[in-house]
Amino acid sequence: MARAVLDFVFPPLCPGCGEYLDGEHPICGTCRGRFDTYEFPFCIRCRLQISVWPECPSCRCSLLPLFAYGNYVDPLKQVILEMKFRGMLDSIPELVDGLTETFGERIASRQADCLVPIPLHPAREYARGYNQALEIASALSCRLELPVQRGLLYRHAKRKPQQTLPAARRATNIRGVFDVAGSDLEGARVLLVDDIVTSGETAMEATRVLEAAGHRVVGVIALAHGL
Repeated sequence: MARAVLDFVFPPLCPGCGEYLDGEHPICGTCRGRFDTYEFPFCIRCRLQISVWPECPSCRCSLLPLFAYGNYVDPLKQVILEMKFRGMLDSIPELVDGLTETFGERIASRQADCLVPIPLHPAREYARGYNQALEIASALSCRLELPVQRGLLYRHAKRKPQQTLPAARRATNIRGVFDVAGSDLEGARVLLVDDIVTSGETAMEATRVLEAAGHRVVGVIALAHGL
């Protein structure tokens, strides 16, 4: 009832375009229709879309697939920025539904044991009030029937945000920021979860740290991928 009153006094706005919403969807139909969505996953190492398993035909590496819902351009970009920096989290379930509708079977084929959200530094998470990667992982957990291991990976160093740096500096900027907490899990098959993957350096560093601790990262899931 309180939500209905608030929606009447302050009508909800589409996070993609700012227009008033007149339906039950948290994103307007115009913006949903303009999303540039992906049909195939990417090789996170060479950033090319792939349709073969289990080896990337381009870089000839063992495949680490990135399952991204769409291209990081407007209006999806604006929806994610509103989610990330302004707390407009209502769009997450709808985006996750689209992602799992496209990639659900491929993700299941990775036979993961758990979802691990990319952590924020505690100071940044405190200031923001939430970790958007954790919110996405929680929505995915219901659809993929996988538990979320929130504390397995943590960030102990605070660095400049990756998106503010040129691509050449991102690998060194993210190096050494993560560590793995002690847990009862041994040799878990992990799906990493983040909101955006651009260069892939954050996911690759998280993969390096987790695999050094005896786990295996079998895929990465994100709402968007692009530069």
